[in-house]
Amino acid sequence: MRVTDKMLYDGAARDTGTLRSELSKAIARASTGARFTHPGEAPAAAGLVTVDRARAARLDAIATTAERAADELSIADGALGEINNAITRARELAVQLSSSSYGAAERAGGAKEVRGLLASIHASLDARSGSRYVFGGRMDGASPFDAAGNYVAEAGVREVEIAPGVYQAASVRADVALTGAGGGTDVLATLEALALALEANDAVGVRGSLDGLAAGTSQLAVARAEAGAMMSALDAAVAASQAGRDAAKASVAGLIDVDPIQAALELSRAQSALEASLTATAKGLQLSLLDKLG
Repeated sequence: MRVTDKMLYDGAARDTGTLRSELSKAIARASTGARFTHPGEAPAAAGLVTVDRARAARLDAIATTAERAADELSIADGALGEINNAITRARELAVQLSSSSYGAAERAGGAKEVRGLLASIHASLDARSGSRYVFGGRMDGASPFDAAGNYVAEAGVREVEIAPGVYQAASVRADVALTGAGGGTDVLATLEALALALEANDAVGVRGSLDGLAAGTSQLAVARAEAGAMMSALDAAVAASQAGRDAAKASVAGLIDVDPIQAALELSRAQSALEASLTATAKGLQLSLLDKLG
């Protein structure tokens, strides 16, 4: 078959166009650091990137939520510790002032101290993390107790996602720990009764509060142990979610990112190939023209 000048030109144009396209891609890879800039260039890889990015975002959100919940539980545990100290002090006063060696004046002074302890407990029960009341359970936008010490929040615990589709309890039941919901002792009522007995100079009534105060200490110990277990679970969830997020991000980087040295080499090869093609094409056309002139 006779090769015409037009065939030579068309072939050279096709080859040059292909090499220009390869050079353009090499320039894009070298300048952006990405293997592809449009999903159509690598549909399978682009699909995996979309999946991994969504997974990384989901796990990051889970880690953030779990970490915040762990911080709130830490605040709750600190508040429970302060409440426990107040109850312990009230019990010391009850033991001391139940003795017949003390009179009305001493018991009146003790009553004032117990009232102060009750006020400090109510303040601790209003502990917040930002705008959230940590003892508010599922309804944490308002104080969980009213001025009379009645629990007014929604009973139950708040749950947070610790893995895709897996939830963990993340709040303390203050109604159980302080008011005896579910069959325990109402510690707040016991403290109020102690204050009234002291104000009335009623040694028998003062002595009668001791069992309730001891039960309250035990309830608080259980609540703090539960808070500790929840914090441990949340901390583990944060670590696992962050590890999963980082793995997903690394997968995305592996699918997209190019080695800068390799990208520079590919760019250099593409430039050299195009230059060689242009040179060869120019020489070929020049020889063809000389043949005609000769």
